[in-house]
Amino acid sequence: MKLGTKKRHSSSIGFAFGLFGVTLITQLFHGFNLSYWTDSGMVTMLWATVCKIIFVVVDSVDDILAGILSEHTKSKWGKRIPWLIFGCIWVPIFVVLTYAINLYSGFSSIGFVVYYIIISILVENANTIFYTNYNSLYPTLFTTTTSRNKTATYKHILEILAMAACYFFTPILVDNFGLSYYLVGIIYGVIFLFCVFIMLRSIKVEDDVKAQIATPVKYSFWKMFKETMGNKSFVIYNIAQSFSIAIFAIIVSLYPMYCRYVLQISGWQQSIVFLCLFATLFISIPLWSKLISKFGFVKIWLISYILLSFSMFLLYFANSFVSGCIACALIGPMYGGVLLTPDMILAEIIDIDRLKYHVSREAALGSMGTFLSRTSVIIAAIVTALLTASFGYKSGANPGPNPAMAFQVTFGIMLAVIGLLGTLFASLYVKISKKDRLLLHKLKRIDSNKTTEVNISEIINETRFK
Repeated sequence: MKLGTKKRHSSSIGFAFGLFGVTLITQLFHGFNLSYWTDSGMVTMLWATVCKIIFVVVDSVDDILAGILSEHTKSKWGKRIPWLIFGCIWVPIFVVLTYAINLYSGFSSIGFVVYYIIISILVENANTIFYTNYNSLYPTLFTTTTSRNKTATYKHILEILAMAACYFFTPILVDNFGLSYYLVGIIYGVIFLFCVFIMLRSIKVEDDVKAQIATPVKYSFWKMFKETMGNKSFVIYNIAQSFSIAIFAIIVSLYPMYCRYVLQISGWQQSIVFLCLFATLFISIPLWSKLISKFGFVKIWLISYILLSFSMFLLYFANSFVSGCIACALIGPMYGGVLLTPDMILAEIIDIDRLKYHVSREAALGSMGTFLSRTSVIIAAIVTALLTASFGYKSGANPGPNPAMAFQVTFGIMLAVIGLLGTLFASLYVKISKKDRLLLHKLKRIDSNKTTEVNISEIINETRFK
């Protein structure tokens, strides 16, 4: 390096733009496809649940396959970049095709179901390829607690902005301006591709390549599978994380029905309700970041999980535009800690894994974690279908005698119960992972006044667990 030149590092905020783009386009799918297909009468809630179970099971296998392919990739750009570029091409195409047909497309009832299953699988496959490789870059590009906290903060600030933009503008564009979901998907797809371009220009690929060189042991899927499934901390963490994923999945997929039947609002009012949630969530992120710096991300993860679980009960009592705004404004900050901390927890798990086994397998571990988390999503889908069916709800064309109560119980009771179950597993993770986390912290050579951090990659080059 020449005298006077400054070493280039990956940009935290530039890297975070990748999450902004993919969140914007994928939330158009996750947040609106269920209401689009069921309210129109193309599929019933029962068939939609069957479809969800099928594509979640298929996607679980694809998660593992994506991790294997990524770990076996060799290129001058590292393992992840080629797959990121491949995935970013197909994500917007498949999301747009989700809304390319309507009730008058000439399909039979079974034809609609088959199309819904196929397009859902394709969206999830493309999404898996992108997310698996994007998330795998995080622990290798950002290797200190400080840089990870900073990057995670930027990531989730932009993620919240993307979710807020999607849930605020989409109902307005569709209900008030008359745009089709198809056209909205094209607009969001262009924004997504631009964000991916910014992200790729902002990262230093050499850091990822060096991390792979530093762990020269050959990757083996079956060895990794045996070791990770035997790692209690890894398994329990991902089970705990799956419950918070299930909460968010249910909220984003059913909130149009909750707004329509429980709050009895649509269009701009629906947008305002969710803007209240995302506004307070956005405001809370800097506070959670400071609390993480002071108390540690594991402790904050558990505290925020408890708060989120109890705050879900507020959705049971909301029954109007105003009460819906208040409930969402109070829930938003509780979700901040649950959203911000998992990146750092998983990165620490990956650090421990690399120190134990001296092999680079970030994508494989991430995909295995996703595989483990799918169980609760399937259970949540089944329980949702049973709850709504018990109140007579089948679809928008046949909502039954009391659709308001169906979604009031689903949101206000079921989500709280899911959160409390997740809290139990989170508490168990904190207990059983304590020994590994303490050992890792000792190996990170931090001076007595805690002002100097050493890159975890340097430790991996020099140290093995005995």
